[in-house]
Formats: sequence, C-alpha cells, structure tokens
Amino acid sequence: MNMFTDLDMLYDYEKDVASAAAGYMTFATRAHHDELRDRYLRLANEATNAHSKVSKLITKTGGIA
Repeated sequence: MNMFTDLDMLYDYEKDVASAAAGYMTFATRAHHDELRDRYLRLANEATNAHSKVSKLITKTGGIA
C-alpha cells in the first residue's frame, strides 16, 4: 500500500483545480447565453483562486509549485 504525503495530495489537488479552471473557461467561451457564460466565468475565477492558494501551500510545505 502506498503512503501519500500531504505534499502528494496538494500536488494532486493543484492538478485537479487547474484542470477545472481550464474546463470552465472553455465552457464559458462556448456558451451563448449570457447568464450561463457569467456562471462559468465565476467558476473559472474560483478555481483560479483555489489554485493560487494551493500553490502557496505547496511552496510553504517545501514543494515546487
């Protein structure tokens, strides 16, 4: 059984949130309805903010973000 460290989990979360931000931004560019586009842009922004926070945690833990 593999033992994952906190840093491993942070790297995994960083990957997921970066993918989410890219996906939401892609959906926003494809949406024709203004309200739907706005919601996707807000989701992309939240994912970007989460990525920034987890990157700081990675650096603080001794990893490379």
